[in-house]
Amino acid sequence: MSRTFRVLSIVLALALAPSAPARAEEPARPKVFVGYLYGLPKAVDYKLYTHLCHAFVTAGPDGKLNPNRSVPSRELTADAHKAGVKVLISLGGWGWDDQFRAIVADPEAEARYVEAVAKMVEEYDYDGIDLDWEYPDSDAEVPGFERLTRTFRKRLDAIGAAKDRPMFVTMASASNYETLDHLDTAFLLETMDWINVMTYDFAGAWSARAGHNSPLFASSKEGPNGRSSARTIEYLLEKRKLPADRLALGLPLYGRGFPVPEPYAPLPRGSKPFNLNFKGVGKMLDEGWARVWDDETKVPWLISPDKTKVAGYDDAESMKAKTEWAMSRGLRGVFFWQIDGDRLPDGSNPLQKAAHDAWAAGR
Repeated sequence: MSRTFRVLSIVLALALAPSAPARAEEPARPKVFVGYLYGLPKAVDYKLYTHLCHAFVTAGPDGKLNPNRSVPSRELTADAHKAGVKVLISLGGWGWDDQFRAIVADPEAEARYVEAVAKMVEEYDYDGIDLDWEYPDSDAEVPGFERLTRTFRKRLDAIGAAKDRPMFVTMASASNYETLDHLDTAFLLETMDWINVMTYDFAGAWSARAGHNSPLFASSKEGPNGRSSARTIEYLLEKRKLPADRLALGLPLYGRGFPVPEPYAPLPRGSKPFNLNFKGVGKMLDEGWARVWDDETKVPWLISPDKTKVAGYDDAESMKAKTEWAMSRGLRGVFFWQIDGDRLPDGSNPLQKAAHDAWAAGR
């Protein structure tokens, strides 16, 4: 056999030999634009959303669901599905962590609870659940949280197989590192389609300073450990190694005010912070409150005419900036609490519209 022939034979053999299987890449997950709908639907602009979370379904420690005039709603799921929008039931909510702890401590209560929720999803044609156990904030609570979530995942996947469409499991997550650290990354990836990170309530009655409710970036006036939406997300990406497409950035449609003359001023002992809804911002501006943009944190403030009060809130400019940042980081999308917060008398949702335009441009 000639040298040339041997070389050609080797080349041909290598070409025909079975190659090592290529590493399968996960398909790109579609971006989400999520709104929490609290109560009965009222003139929902379905064009804005990919998903709605219908809040809330609660239960007693025995696992029996509490009566609720707003949830479930067959009208909501029917109207949403006609518009191509998925609807999840939100379970729990703030202040219901004791009930969750009691339910998972009793196997019969846990089984009763799962089946009652699954029956509601199936009969009212929901598309899954959003778990709002706020929060499993100790290691002792983690086994029950994980078991409950895995049971829901399995039960909902079976419903999805019967309906021939995917079912979703999401959760509302705290923005503080200590709470997030109780949940294992592998578990979250196994069970959750994505996580709604509540990147708001960074300041309130519990604060030492008049901080912003939801800054995109931390203020230098808060010191080196100032909290922000970006720092929470970067922590999840870099320290917890969660994929960006499993995280949705929380955008609040409300703000918080403080009885101090300027942002980040120390709060006097016994001071009483106040909440404001975006729908009331126009009236405040008419009354002489001045809007001041903080370019470091990328959010606005309102200053009262007599300079005795300040309020940190979000407007169209900050919503655009936050959404653009979320999309630039490859996040799954954004979500809002709650969608009635910026609905003006003319039926528009200017904050959500500004975010949607940025979201659509960044997909």
